[in-house]
Amino acid sequence: MQALLIDSSIYIFKNYFSLPEKWHAVENQYPTHALYGFTNFLLELLKKQQPDYIFCAFDESLQTGFRHQLSPTYKKNRELPDEALAFQLNACRQLCRVLGITEMASNQYEADDLLGAMASKLRQAGIQPVIISRDKDLTQIIQKGDLYWDLGKSQPKDHKQLEQDLGIRCDQMADYLALVGDASDSIAGVPGIGSKTACELLSWMPSVADIIDRKDQLEDLPIRGARKLSDKIAQHQEQLLLSRKLATIVTEIDSMPSCNEIQWRGVHQDVFSLFADEMGFGGVFNSRCSQLKKRQFQELLNR
Repeated sequence: MQALLIDSSIYIFKNYFSLPEKWHAVENQYPTHALYGFTNFLLELLKKQQPDYIFCAFDESLQTGFRHQLSPTYKKNRELPDEALAFQLNACRQLCRVLGITEMASNQYEADDLLGAMASKLRQAGIQPVIISRDKDLTQIIQKGDLYWDLGKSQPKDHKQLEQDLGIRCDQMADYLALVGDASDSIAGVPGIGSKTACELLSWMPSVADIIDRKDQLEDLPIRGARKLSDKIAQHQEQLLLSRKLATIVTEIDSMPSCNEIQWRGVHQDVFSLFADEMGFGGVFNSRCSQLKKRQFQELLNR
């Protein structure tokens, strides 16, 4: 049995930047094109996968998360959404509830953390987590038996396939990001250490902690520029440890829903029709929702 765990922002912003502002909310006339695309995405996913369990994670901790307490420069390059975008993001959460999908955001944890914690719960219950995202940061939570699905670009991949693509173990992704940095999150890396060097380094020493503990041995490794690695690590040791904390996804969160609470409950057809009207979509999605409802009813009869 599988559970689909969706990194919602990826698919919302994909539509926000690619679709025209063709649709508008009736009450305030804010554009709803990102919501339109996200609606299309979720309906198609529900139709094709008919999931038993499904969970959408959202980001709400843009300036209040625990990582901002660790580093005031964390994600300093991210701007808060304006009123129009905030309206669409909130409407996407409403959409999930109307479609019978459990959704969650936190002012302390990011969507990645919520997905990591939910995956941990599912494994304990014997349910296979399927992470739906195109963010490579999330590969660090993929364990044996899990799947990672960059929907629309590839088939779901297990941890072995991912590791072949990445050139490192999945559980080394936070160490890799600490070494090379992550400009999108304003996480500093070690100057002079690029992707190739980081991968080679992690093939010899499994973690940042191990690299720091054994930095005097780095010059003996068969890596180009190895003689200078020890000095680089020593000079940036404090920043390296901080970057490792910032890049690490939390997988234990007390406030997560139970596995039973993320069962797909089916579409609320009448509520969806009203919601779609309010968002300026008219009846364009109604027949697809109706088919989902019929299919779910048929499945109940067959049980």
